[in-house]
Amino acid sequence: MWSAIGRATAQPVRIGGRLWVRSASRLAARLPGGRAGPVIPSGIRVAAVFSRGYAQVGRPRKTSTAATSEVAKKKPATKTKKVAAKKNKLAAKAKKVKKAKKAPAAKKAKPAKPKTPLTAEEKLKRDIARLRKKAMYKEEPDRLPETSWLVYTTPRVKDVYNNSDAKLKLSDVMARLAVGYKALSATELDELRAVAEQNKTANQVALREWIQTHPPQRIHDANLARKLLRRKHKASTGHFFADPRYPAKAMNSYAAFVKSRFHASDVDDPTTSQAKLTKISAEWKQLSAEERKVRPVPPLI
Repeated sequence: MWSAIGRATAQPVRIGGRLWVRSASRLAARLPGGRAGPVIPSGIRVAAVFSRGYAQVGRPRKTSTAATSEVAKKKPATKTKKVAAKKNKLAAKAKKVKKAKKAPAAKKAKPAKPKTPLTAEEKLKRDIARLRKKAMYKEEPDRLPETSWLVYTTPRVKDVYNNSDAKLKLSDVMARLAVGYKALSATELDELRAVAEQNKTANQVALREWIQTHPPQRIHDANLARKLLRRKHKASTGHFFADPRYPAKAMNSYAAFVKSRFHASDVDDPTTSQAKLTKISAEWKQLSAEERKVRPVPPLI
């Protein structure tokens, strides 16, 4: 009869739940005296779990869905953290690069040179230049020659300069042209006068159209500048601009009296305008205060 130990060894044995032990028959053959039973050396503890039949495979541990979901949720967080860390690194590098650039040094302002005071002659030239600019000399349209002399000499001045070997003054050129002008016949002179009249009419039309392209105040200021040039600087100012758009200045009593008396028959005796003005001024001084208030009406001529 098999002992309890022999029967146990005759079956497959699992030691420690993991190692399979050979069957009891093989172990019994190795035992001395034909005894069936394992020999356990003394001093060694062997943890053996004996069971009949084959050992059962351990059941797989159940993993909770909550744990897996938490892991699944946590994984993308690590990716976002990595992306955020990379962005922070790039931003830090960009800041470092920006900090590395130095701002351009501000240019030092040069000290202003002291202005030297203008001399009296320089001030005079400056005032004349300002008045001439205000008088619109360079802006008004070019004028055609309006006299027979100018019609004759204008196209011939350049020819005299070009055909002469020596350098000529303008006075020398005019002297040569005067010789040819005096030699013209009456018919040729009449033709020159007719051209001059046509040019005069064309100039008036062009000037009238040009005045209309500027504001009335601008034309008025140009006339004042020309008057100042003539009165203050004794300069030849040419003609003045007649602009009917600008309101006429109110005439005082003395100006109205002079205007009414200037073309009177009893004042025509003096030959010059200055003599007429002197006579009219004497008449004005003899008037009483009441008579000066009454503005006479200019005679119709």
